[in-house]
Amino acid sequence: MAANETPKLNSAGGPLFRRPDLSHEEFSTAWHRHGRLCSPWCLKSGVWEYIQIHMPHPSLSTEEAASASTSQASNETIETKARRILQQADGMAIMRRYDVPTEAGNLYFRNVVLTDERRFLHDESGAGAVKGNPPVYDVPDLHVDVWRELALSMGGVEHVKIREGKDVAGGVMWEEWERVEAEKEKAYRQGGSK
Repeated sequence: MAANETPKLNSAGGPLFRRPDLSHEEFSTAWHRHGRLCSPWCLKSGVWEYIQIHMPHPSLSTEEAASASTSQASNETIETKARRILQQADGMAIMRRYDVPTEAGNLYFRNVVLTDERRFLHDESGAGAVKGNPPVYDVPDLHVDVWRELALSMGGVEHVKIREGKDVAGGVMWEEWERVEAEKEKAYRQGGSK
C-alpha cells in the first residue's frame, strides 16, 4: 500500500442459524461464549468491530424454516426474502476489519474459532459454512449494514463485542489463545512447522 493510501475497512456478516439439535436459548448462550473465545483472534488480527445481533426466538421450527426457504414466491422482493430469512435466523453477525496482512492467529482461527462454531451453528452458517446443494437457507447477498438495519427493526438485540479495535464486552478468553500460541512455539522449537 502506498504511503498516502488509507486502508480499506472491509465488512462481512449475515444471518446465523443454530444447529437443529439446540434450542434458541442454548444457541444464544453458546454464541455469547464464542464471542469471548474468538475475541483474542479478532484483537490480534485487526478486527475493528465485531457485533452479535441476537434475534427473537425464530417464528418457524428448523423443519418449517428449511421448507419455507426453498418454497419462495417468484415475485418476492429482496427485502421480503431477507425478512423471511431473518424470521428463521437465531442471530446476525457483523465483523469489520482492515486489510492487515498477518499470519498471526491462523492456527487459533482454524483450531479454536472454527471448531467452536461447529458446536452451535448450522452447517450453512458462520466462517466455516458449507452450503448445501440446494442450500437449506437461501440467504440473499446483502451488505451487512442492510442486514443490521433489518435485524434491529425486527427486534434483534445488538451486543457489541469489539469497537474501534478494542474489547468493549469484557471477558475475553485469553487463556485459550495463550495455550495455542505456546503449543505452536513448542512445535516450532522442536523443528515442526509454525
